[in-house]
Amino acid sequence: MKINLTLLSIWIILSTSVLGMDDPFADLVVAVQPGPGAAFGTPDDGLGVPQGEGLFAGSFDVYTLGRGGSVTLGFENSCVDGPGADLIVSENPFFISDTSHCFVEAMFVEISSDDVHWIRFPNTYLGEVGPFSPFAGTDVSNYHGFAGVMPVLTNPTLLIDPVNVVQAGGDAFDLNDLSQHPDVLSGLVDLNQIDFVRLIDVWSGQAIDQNGTVIWDQGLDDQASSDIDALTAVNNSSNMVPGRPAVDLWIDNNQLLWMRLADPNGFSDIKFGLQASINGLEFSFYNLLPYFIVTQITSTEVTLMTGPVSPGAVQVNLKVSAVDGGGLTSGDAISLY
Repeated sequence: MKINLTLLSIWIILSTSVLGMDDPFADLVVAVQPGPGAAFGTPDDGLGVPQGEGLFAGSFDVYTLGRGGSVTLGFENSCVDGPGADLIVSENPFFISDTSHCFVEAMFVEISSDDVHWIRFPNTYLGEVGPFSPFAGTDVSNYHGFAGVMPVLTNPTLLIDPVNVVQAGGDAFDLNDLSQHPDVLSGLVDLNQIDFVRLIDVWSGQAIDQNGTVIWDQGLDDQASSDIDALTAVNNSSNMVPGRPAVDLWIDNNQLLWMRLADPNGFSDIKFGLQASINGLEFSFYNLLPYFIVTQITSTEVTLMTGPVSPGAVQVNLKVSAVDGGGLTSGDAISLY
């Protein structure tokens, strides 16, 4: 793929100056363990800016891991546990017939502070037994805690903010989901200094999720594998600056869905910069409000709640982001199923 270098330079300058940060992307290839079928691209294709092609097309600027293969990438600016989503993994999935059925080639995502001690994001597969037709797509709501599920929207030519969770697309991960892991509690993994991310192809029909369920994805039986386009540290050691907004989404033990929006400079600073998407389709954030009630409000923060959200009643990937008057952004994502 040919890249317009002038646009790329402008995009990087804008993203670093407006967002007040250095390069948020993976900078180095640390290790590669290719699996069978890893014949497309090079590991360096997983570095730098995402090359997304939108909701209905996948990028070819990728490295194919091969079935069961893996790649470890590193950050110069550590990914850190901040408000909302901290990491975006960009693969190259695309919706096929509608915005729920996607060509999914799933990956496990693991993190480390020292490239020695590794922990994996929790993952659950809720889909049927495959193999699946490559022309029908699989429901994105069946994959939780995997990368390679949601289409990638940002690329240099569109000048889309790569750390805006709603606009960027891809699969968002919150380091706080690992806060109770034994290796985090013991200090072996520091969630405020994640310098390494390992991506492992889910070998369709053989790999299992954390519950022991065999995982099936959209590839041609065992003849396809996941690809890596980019890694983006949404929260990193360079952009955790004073005045940054915060967005958090979570479901409590009573199946209530909560949303927290905050800005230390006042809620009015993000009032006109709120965005939302469902399964990658962006819409006005304020269309969500009829479904929520406000439980707490101050001059700098508002908390909203809805539900209970019964399992299976709603099966979508919801993302919310906030951009303040200075261009600083925060966002979060949650899969409802």
